[in-house]
Amino acid sequence: MIPIVLLARVLIGDPLPAIALDTVDRGRLELPVKERIVVVDFFATWCGPCRESLPVLERLRARYGDRALFVSISEDEGEDARKRVARFAEAIGLHGPIGLDPDRAVFQRLGVRKLPTTYIVDGTGTVRHINNGYGPGYEARMARWLDGVLGGQKASRGVSAPASPSVNH
Repeated sequence: MIPIVLLARVLIGDPLPAIALDTVDRGRLELPVKERIVVVDFFATWCGPCRESLPVLERLRARYGDRALFVSISEDEGEDARKRVARFAEAIGLHGPIGLDPDRAVFQRLGVRKLPTTYIVDGTGTVRHINNGYGPGYEARMARWLDGVLGGQKASRGVSAPASPSVNH
């Protein structure tokens, strides 16, 4: 008999599991952040589409950064991963907390299957949108989703209204 292995995957409407990671600047990243909308982007320095999506997220951070926290998490591994990610972040102008997940524990826990993958989490810690990959329409889609989650938060005084499921494959 062949054993069946079921992989857990965080889906839209699920709570974001507690995440605690070291950061590039030797700090600590803990998610979710209560009563705060968080955009969590998973990337790697070797990922071509990530090199295209991260500057887009920086533009969105400039636009929404006073109302949402933007966090990046790298899966880079190896002894020099912290330095490599720091150089990469500086070269492309990536700001904000950058978590390090060299053993891919968080990637596996959330069920990330493609890079980049971006989650929008509302103020209750619930995943409202997931974008898998990068391509045409990414910036407009992310802005539309953020507007919706931010509007829902405002309407319900700190608690996002349920959003319709949205996943980009």
